Amino acid sequence: MYNILVQKKHFGTSLINSSEAVLEITVKEAGKLKGSEIRVENVTKRFGDFVAVENASFEIQRGEFFSLLGPSGCGKTTLLRIIAGFEDPSEGIIYLDGQNLIKILPNERPVNIIFQNYALFPHLSVFENVAFSLRLLKISESEIKRQVEKYLSLVKLDMHTKKYPSQLSGGQKQRVAIARALIGEPKVLLLDEPLSALDAKLRQHMLIELDSIHDEVGITFIYVTHDQQEALSVSDRVAIMNDGEVLQIGTPHQIYESPADSFVASFLGETNFLRGRVNQVNEEYAKIEIKELGELFVYLDKPLKINDVVKLTIRPEKIRITKQMPENLPDKFNVLHGRVDEVIYSGFQSKYFVKSGKFSFKVYKQHVNYLLDETPIKWNEDVFIWWNVDDGFIVEVEEE
Repeated sequence: MYNILVQKKHFGTSLINSSEAVLEITVKEAGKLKGSEIRVENVTKRFGDFVAVENASFEIQRGEFFSLLGPSGCGKTTLLRIIAGFEDPSEGIIYLDGQNLIKILPNERPVNIIFQNYALFPHLSVFENVAFSLRLLKISESEIKRQVEKYLSLVKLDMHTKKYPSQLSGGQKQRVAIARALIGEPKVLLLDEPLSALDAKLRQHMLIELDSIHDEVGITFIYVTHDQQEALSVSDRVAIMNDGEVLQIGTPHQIYESPADSFVASFLGETNFLRGRVNQVNEEYAKIEIKELGELFVYLDKPLKINDVVKLTIRPEKIRITKQMPENLPDKFNVLHGRVDEVIYSGFQSKYFVKSGKFSFKVYKQHVNYLLDETPIKWNEDVFIWWNVDDGFIVEVEEE
């Protein structure tokens, strides 16, 4: 995964047309970039009355690891199939390095795809599966051998060339599919939920492998997944989709820390939502009045007016919890008193559900110290929870 330089602390509600989030991909070895730039321009896809993709527009940079993330049925695979040429858009154009891709037949596009089920030939060995496309091109045996060995070595299968798919594990099958897709040296590799059939531990290992392979070959990866952790782990940027629309585009840090709306905030992980009315606004912060909870401050990352009704979010890991009232906190902290309603211990962290007024807050405390050396917080105990004002974000605004 390449380094992303991001300017600006907080990011706008929609990154599709945002000029504030300036992205610059820097690569240690710029000469390795062999991928293509993709520009999706006002793409809509209809199946009868059903709109699978609606007015999608974004750009993918050369050599970028770009993910389309969203729930099942949100349109991400349909968009991938349009890029591959398996579907035509109802409206809009896709450009590859400035060339209209819609006019190019699927087999003539410098694009390859890896499917969920690997699509390996069961009667062919690992070597022959990878060599298949080269044999169709009538390439010499010596060149076929050289290239197949090169890509099998890249995916660490050079010791398994004579095996058949039935003799391979799920992870090994996936590696064969990757080698076969890369051997034609496409400029763009499309990956449609490629790890969905693997167990959790193997999936995490294959993510590391994919990231390493991407860095090695330097082409553009477009990765489709419904798994938030997959997308956040390996992507340079992520496009969040729902109901056919692209809701937000940004780096993993951007979309997690500065979600564009309630859906993005909740889809990317656990969060707390609060709803209140604005009663004070200054240059950096706003004061929100929340019934049965009191006044809270929030960072002013959206323009607000007095009496606007807003919905704000705060991630559970951003909230701290103690039995004693915190002392000497700066003004930039919100502090609430509550009672522990439930405790879930999960090894590296404990999850607390704290009742404050009519609200239930999720608070995640990571065990950075030996747990037995800490004074445990138990069920039904009185506690204080607090968080930095900068860690809360406004995701919805209703004007008075």
